[in-house]
Amino acid sequence: MKRIIASLLVSFGLLAGASHAREDAGAELYDAAAPADSAFVRVLNLSDGRVRAMLGGKNQAQQIAAGQLGGYRFTVPGKVHLDVEGQSTSVDLAANTANTFVYDGSSLRLLQDAFINEPKKAQVGFYNLSGQTLSLKTADGKHAIVDSVAAGQNGSRMVNELKIAFAAYQGEQKIADFPEVFLKKGRTYSYLILPAGSDGVRALSMANGLDPLD
Repeated sequence: MKRIIASLLVSFGLLAGASHAREDAGAELYDAAAPADSAFVRVLNLSDGRVRAMLGGKNQAQQIAAGQLGGYRFTVPGKVHLDVEGQSTSVDLAANTANTFVYDGSSLRLLQDAFINEPKKAQVGFYNLSGQTLSLKTADGKHAIVDSVAAGQNGSRMVNELKIAFAAYQGEQKIADFPEVFLKKGRTYSYLILPAGSDGVRALSMANGLDPLD
């Protein structure tokens, strides 16, 4: 199983006592607080329909629309059970780890995310779920932010706080644009290129957050 390395900052409110309000970037962070040494799980839904993702130890299932990335949910480290539309998996998760499960309509694949604490920078993670090597660059293509990410993998980079637009490039050819966002220090952002149709791709971006569901 290939692993994709993504990034998640502790200062996003994933530790007890941290809370955030709605930011100018248009992302939602939540008042939910997680105990120290938790493990974190989210689901990327690549199926054609809305799914219910039930994490062991939780009372409510998370609803995730087609082609969307759910928020992280915290859990006690150790053996963790996840069920998405009848597809189940049980994995051992260590404390202070973040994990993304990709659901494609018939299976679940675990992508282990890096867990990084750097409150003075913004973390940009680029997920390449297309079939070719891609780079995340500034919209004009002049500067590579996360360079040469192979198909099915990702990379990340710390950046200063700034307002900027990115685009995905295959070599020198732009294949998708991402909207301009103000990247705030102490937060992490996911930029994804997802399959669309038989040969196409589409862009998805979001500020990572913690789902408040119990």
